[in-house]
Amino acid sequence: MESILPLVMLLTPFFIGALCLFTYPFRYLDQLFEKGHKLFLVFGTGLTLIIIASTIPTILSGGTFETPWLSIEVNLANIASLLGVGIIFFLTSIYNIRAETGGRLKPSFYNFFVLVFLFCMLGLLTTYDLFGIFLLVELLIGVSIILVVHSPEKIAPEAGFKYLIITAVSALFVLLATLLVYITTNTSNLYEIANGAGALAENARLVMIVVVLLVAGLGADIGLVPFHGWLPDVFPASTPTINAFFCAEPIALILTLYKVVAPFYEIYPSILIVLVMTGVAVASIVLSILLAYSQKDALRMMAYISVDSFGTGLLALGLFTPIGSIAGQIYLINGALMKAGLLLCLGSVYIRTGVRNMAKLGGLFGKMKKTAIAYLICALSLAGIPPLSGFYAKWVVFNALYVYLLPQGILVSVSAMFILVVFSIIPFVVLIRSFNKIFFGTSIHDQETIEVAPSMWLPEVGFALLAVIIGIMPVLLLGLVPSL
Repeated sequence: MESILPLVMLLTPFFIGALCLFTYPFRYLDQLFEKGHKLFLVFGTGLTLIIIASTIPTILSGGTFETPWLSIEVNLANIASLLGVGIIFFLTSIYNIRAETGGRLKPSFYNFFVLVFLFCMLGLLTTYDLFGIFLLVELLIGVSIILVVHSPEKIAPEAGFKYLIITAVSALFVLLATLLVYITTNTSNLYEIANGAGALAENARLVMIVVVLLVAGLGADIGLVPFHGWLPDVFPASTPTINAFFCAEPIALILTLYKVVAPFYEIYPSILIVLVMTGVAVASIVLSILLAYSQKDALRMMAYISVDSFGTGLLALGLFTPIGSIAGQIYLINGALMKAGLLLCLGSVYIRTGVRNMAKLGGLFGKMKKTAIAYLICALSLAGIPPLSGFYAKWVVFNALYVYLLPQGILVSVSAMFILVVFSIIPFVVLIRSFNKIFFGTSIHDQETIEVAPSMWLPEVGFALLAVIIGIMPVLLLGLVPSL
């Protein structure tokens, strides 16, 4: 049904962010705002989450909320991803109350950019116009770079600059693809492109060029291989809170990549498009897990684990099958939630010890028990251990690939499953080894360490509880994830 609710959902974080920014020119308001600016962030993300949740009953009953003049829509295809993004931002904003100790941005600017960051992700998930997607992606990347540079770490400007260079080039690819489609079809609406293929259906080469440009452009923004070079630098350079906010970004960007490529697969259902998507996915899985194993810095390790997660989600989506689209969504949402939990735990360890090198940590289990348990549960879930949510997420990915390859013969299908299982074992080993190094063993760090404040460990535990609850009742997530 036609509604302004999608627009209200998008404008809520943007408007609250603008209100925060409005206080800066006024000295008295700015001083007053600085005392409670972290609560404004909780309010903004919490209100946005409430609005998202309020749409669920109508959507589950078969309804939609559409603002056609802006080509935005909230429906069963995006409600789970919207909810996942909202949960990450809300829980992380609670963690932010004690974790954020200041950086290069004034509090009013910091709140503004975080809430615009949320606005961009919600916009990408609800927009079905190529030009709108291009503008939102570039705004998202611009805000991401600003938030990286906000960190007081000396390496933050250098990491932000590297991020800028790679994503600036990628923007040209996305823009070129968008212009090629618009010039050929006279529309940038994805529904109209799929329903009225016209000249595109007669030009398979142009379709392939557009797909490659989109995968290369958005792949660089996501951090897929071979465009992943900025990600291992950005994680150690950013603040713990910003790293957790970043976990929601792949949900928006990878599902946007699928959303913009899928119409061209409908027009030209070629195995070449599947190979482009799954090829990038497999390369991301293989290279990232091999690099993750050798890392000593906990955050660089998490960066490579993230690339592996991106690749696995894209592998399922890139099959362009109903079960593949369901599997990809579930895996991406669960992976984002678990990585957010892990990064909050690592942030707490860093805040308490000032150390990221896992070889210099150890013996923290007795001192930071809540953080340790939350880390372990999120790690086991991300690795796909039952009965946690990650097991079901990996199971549906394996099932999607098995069903897709079965027509090629059961030997091919089983062999692919075996290879995927082998490659899934390495992240499990990496994560468990990191838990052992950080929380057990003998520490060579002399500083006395205590558990972080409740406002920090409660969000960590919240993500861990989601792993348990969704693992026991996967229908809670599956019921919100249809075939795209």
